[in-house]
Amino acid sequence: MTPRIIVGILALVCGAIFGMLAAISGLQMVDQVNNKLPQDGQFGELGWYWLKTRRLHREYARLYPSGHLLRKVYICWGLGLLSFLVVAWGFGFFLT
Repeated sequence: MTPRIIVGILALVCGAIFGMLAAISGLQMVDQVNNKLPQDGQFGELGWYWLKTRRLHREYARLYPSGHLLRKVYICWGLGLLSFLVVAWGFGFFLT
């Protein structure tokens, strides 16, 4: 195994970990926001799409202006994306 592939494998593991951390933090946000919303306006845990996620982020920022979970989700998304770019490099997707 070349060092490049080893780096790619490690980046793949890191990307998966960052993805799981982002998902867990997102579910924590759902729980916290649902605690402050009325029953008919609460978020379900299933069926996520872009507009629903944006609404959750807006509600979290409104209800918890000094909350740290939204920042944690964005950081995990960014680090996960960076990790998967390193994976692509490690497995030779950017070679010509």
